[in-house]
Amino acid sequence: MTYNKLPNIRMNIFGFKKKQEYSAKEILKQLDKCAEDFTFPMLDNGYVYPIHSKMSAYRDEKRWALIIEVIGFNYRGGGHDGISNCLHIFGNCIDTKPGTDNANFLYITDNSADNSTFDEEYLESLNPKAKTMLLRGKELSINHNREFYLNKGIELEEEDKIFVWEFMRGLEPEYNNELEATEKEIRERIPLDLPKIMELTEWYHPDCADSELPSKNETFKQIAKVLETGKTEFYKPTNEPNNHWKNWPDGGTL
Repeated sequence: MTYNKLPNIRMNIFGFKKKQEYSAKEILKQLDKCAEDFTFPMLDNGYVYPIHSKMSAYRDEKRWALIIEVIGFNYRGGGHDGISNCLHIFGNCIDTKPGTDNANFLYITDNSADNSTFDEEYLESLNPKAKTMLLRGKELSINHNREFYLNKGIELEEEDKIFVWEFMRGLEPEYNNELEATEKEIRERIPLDLPKIMELTEWYHPDCADSELPSKNETFKQIAKVLETGKTEFYKPTNEPNNHWKNWPDGGTL
């Protein structure tokens, strides 16, 4: 016991800090706590229609961070106020509480000069007169052709309108880069010098609405091990990816 304590005593005398390390167990504990607090991504959130998602992992020997982006449409916001990229940020080197908060919502669309993008009464469907919209400040042509959406596997709920979430899902995959957070937006939230080790746009996500915790999910058990060791070969998924919006039909249906 004396031998084990001695190095710590010496480091305290000389003002050195003991090396801070972390484990996969600690990572999963944080993710589970956020799931229990409803700040871990729930892809079938009843208020949000999922559109696109992405996960990025960062680490070095002392620090780790995991960012899960969920682009969706919250009908309670309506129109452009309902379209956002919600960043869920986890780690041991972040300034905010793990999970998400109001500062981590990115609003990336707006009306262009020609017309309001969406109907002005309910802000839930495309304005038939709108020809363009702004996506990250750049004009984007609006497609009103119903066959375009059907060919992408997007079933339109109404015969005479195209809802916001249907329109936004039609932007995949061509505009995924514009929907996702920029490097600047990411680095405003995690250390600038923290290396990225992994990036995924497809993975097997836990069913949080059914109380499945990240620590019981293959993806996050493996990601935690990758973060702990720095070895990406620990990520060997056997489950088919399910984070695509088609797999979460209850999202936005409350």
